[in-house]
Amino acid sequence: MRAPAHAAVEADYPPLMLAQVEALRAYARCHGRTWKAELRTEWMRASAEPLLHRLRNSHGPSWLGRVMLASLPVVSEEQNHAGQC
Repeated sequence: MRAPAHAAVEADYPPLMLAQVEALRAYARCHGRTWKAELRTEWMRASAEPLLHRLRNSHGPSWLGRVMLASLPVVSEEQNHAGQC
C-alpha cells in the first residue's frame, strides 16, 4: 500500500512545532474559508505574526497551498481556543 501523496511532500520539510500548529489553526478559525489566501498575502507583506512568518521561511507558499488542517496534529480544546481573533 502506498503512502498518501502529501506524505512524501511533508518529508521535505522540518516538522511543525506545536506552537506553529496552534497558530495555524487559530489563524484559520479567525479568517474562515480564505485563510490560506489571507496568510499568503500577509507573508508577501511581511505582516504576519512572527511565528507564522517563520513558518513561511521554513516551509514556504507552496507548502501552504498543499497543507490541510485535518492532517496537522490535534491540539486540545483548551489550547485550541486560547488564541482570540
